[in-house]
Amino acid sequence: MNDSTQAMVDFLRERYRTNVHTHERLFSAFANGQIGADMGGTIETRTRHAHQPLREAESMLELFEHTIVAHLGTAGPMGAIAEQPLRILAHPFL
Repeated sequence: MNDSTQAMVDFLRERYRTNVHTHERLFSAFANGQIGADMGGTIETRTRHAHQPLREAESMLELFEHTIVAHLGTAGPMGAIAEQPLRILAHPFL
């Protein structure tokens, strides 16, 4: 993997991990009743709604790691095309 590719991987990995961490904190705050009391509904309802973005963030990180990063620099068709989705994901930040 060249330096440019590694830099994109590191950048996106950090963004996805930060996103997971942010949603974990929000989920916890909703679940503990620290935020959202003025939103109405029960703690369970607010927590359920806060759980969805957390699951999405976790899924994006897992998808990134298992379908792109795992194949970068490998032989065969998956290795040959793995850099394309990496560049597509990184493009908005370049």
